[in-house]
Amino acid sequence: MSYGYDPVEDLLKVTSIQKKWRDGFATAALDSRKWTSQVAAGGAITVNSGALTLASGANANDETWMLSTETFSVPFRVSVGLTLSQRIANQSFYIEAVSIDRDSGQPDGLHMLGLLFDGVTATQAKYEVQTGGMTRLTSAVSTVPTTAASGVYELEAFVDEAWFHGATMDATTARANSYRRHQQIPDPNALYRVRLRWLNGATAPASSTNAVISCLTVQDYAELTAEITAGRGQAVAGQALAVQVTGGANSTASLFVQGSVARGAVSPGNPLYVATALSANPLVVLSGRSVDLMATLIGALVTKPYSIPEADWSFASALAGIPTGADTPIRTAVASNRQYLTGLQLQNLGTAASEVQIKDGATVIWRVSLPATMATPVTFDFPTPLRATTNTALNVQAVTASSAVVVNAQGYQAP
Repeated sequence: MSYGYDPVEDLLKVTSIQKKWRDGFATAALDSRKWTSQVAAGGAITVNSGALTLASGANANDETWMLSTETFSVPFRVSVGLTLSQRIANQSFYIEAVSIDRDSGQPDGLHMLGLLFDGVTATQAKYEVQTGGMTRLTSAVSTVPTTAASGVYELEAFVDEAWFHGATMDATTARANSYRRHQQIPDPNALYRVRLRWLNGATAPASSTNAVISCLTVQDYAELTAEITAGRGQAVAGQALAVQVTGGANSTASLFVQGSVARGAVSPGNPLYVATALSANPLVVLSGRSVDLMATLIGALVTKPYSIPEADWSFASALAGIPTGADTPIRTAVASNRQYLTGLQLQNLGTAASEVQIKDGATVIWRVSLPATMATPVTFDFPTPLRATTNTALNVQAVTASSAVVVNAQGYQAP
């Protein structure tokens, strides 16, 4: 018979979990089938209502610990639900996976990884690794979920790296903190046991502290090459699944499905809406920045030439014609805006032919010669609008006396 063969289903089952081990502390005392322990003179280990309590005691150099009877091999993951009643000086609490001597089954002091909770700040801890009996490599103080409330703390041992995680208990969010080590990580060929341990300093702590363990789980598994269709939620880059996203915003570390970025931002927004309803021109943006499609206030997309309806204007002179030899404003100057001329209708009712000029302020930008006594108006359309300078009037002038030029004009105002 081959290992893993299921005669009922007639197939070889492949599983990544070699060993699943958990203690929910449902017994009335520490389960001696799962743990060995040492209790210092001032310490205590008690079990009540699904919670294990390790009391540190208040004597100098006291050490209270419990060691799993089950052994595990790399890779494995340890998860511990933990609350500490206080954080005071001269007390250290350890969550550890320690290597053992294969003959005696006892810790050999050669290899380990663990989390160290010392110091007085509830949101701080350190992570440690050791290999080959070297001095433990201990991190600087690192941020973790507060130990004053129930949290989950994890150790993950791999052949090439060691991970240390912290998360809020029973939360829908991802892990709050993750840290990684490559140097001096434990030997992947050793056997390991889980140890929870209080160690008081050479100076006696002010009082005893309780470490309350609500659950402890170990998964001893084999790394397999497989197609991943789902996984644990994780926001830390080193634990995330690598995915190349095309068509996303440039220069962004993450891609979120959300609304557009602010108008004028460097990067374009995500396409969750089509246009913005406007009754006035928006502020001008720099060249190359994002802008919105424009729509009317009822959502009709602006597809007409030139501009939104609210920016359109029209001009009609008196039927007697405009004054000759002087500028007549078609549109007056408006700060930060230009006047654009898109349509013009002219009729000379006078007895003298005349030149008609369109001016950007005092500068002629278009001219035409009209005959005298015109029976009907002549129409001029400007597919490329005549454009005045910013904050400058758009003027018309009938140059010749005795002419009587009637002017109608249409256009829009925009930056």
